[in-house]
This record gives sequence, structure tokens and C-alpha cells, in this order.
Amino acid sequence: MTMKPARLLAVVGPCDDDAHLFINGRRVVSTRLGETRRFQRDLPDGDYNFRLQVINSGGWAWQARLKLTVNGVAMVDVDDAGGGGLYVGQVYDKEWQCVIKDGQLTEV
Repeated sequence: MTMKPARLLAVVGPCDDDAHLFINGRRVVSTRLGETRRFQRDLPDGDYNFRLQVINSGGWAWQARLKLTVNGVAMVDVDDAGGGGLYVGQVYDKEWQCVIKDGQLTEV
């Protein structure tokens, strides 16, 4: 009997300025200033690494938002922001791991 895969839903954004979501090192979603994107994918059993990278290209304040759910269970809920200044470059870079077994989220 084949197990049904787990269902991933990712909501990326709005972020300031550019955001990239990676799954196991592969970029799957990118957003620009103020955009929000939804991404769905079936995840077969295995180990997964998720990474959110936000790059501030205009200086001043930045924002990072990400919600990851697997089979409707919240795994990641990021709503982070940083202050001003003239720093331009990567302002947010975090990773999360999980394990899917028998079509279910078993480890976070």
C-alpha cells in the first residue's frame, strides 16, 4: 500500500525587499517588495530543510514573513522586522528542518 504524501503550504510575504524560500537547497519561491505568494507541494517521506532568505536592497527597515504548514499543522510562523539604517544586503537568513514519515510530520 502506498502512503499518501504530506501536503505543504507555504505563504511567503510580504517581505521587504526580496525574499527567497528554499527547500533542500533549491529555490522554490521568490518575492519582491510587498508581494505575497502561496506555494503548495506534496512531500513524500523524507528529511526536509527549509530556508528563508530576505535581502534588503534599499536600506532602512526590513520585514520577513513566512508561514509553513504540513497537513494543516503549523510548522513555521515568522513575522520579523528590523530597524533603520543604511544597511543593504542580507537581513534575514533562517533554516528549519522536518521529517515526513508515513505521510505525516513527525519531527520539527
